[in-house]
Amino acid sequence: MQSDFCVAVHALVFLHHKDCVLSSEALADNICTNAARVRKVLAKLKTAGLVETKEGNVGGYRLKQPASQISLSKVADALQIRF
Repeated sequence: MQSDFCVAVHALVFLHHKDCVLSSEALADNICTNAARVRKVLAKLKTAGLVETKEGNVGGYRLKQPASQISLSKVADALQIRF
């Protein structure tokens, strides 16, 4: 499950860098994984309030709070990972 942490951090950094709504496919292409895995990981981040989703043809994910307020500890907690 610790690889989920890498996927989550990579997705959050890319969302911050692009500063727009990105589909799971676009995130997966950048992370070099599949879109289903991205959706699974980001669902946990959504539950934790770190990202939000937008539905529709141009839907996807975006940061829900400023990147400066998202710590690695919050990401680990969202994924229920203990280091």
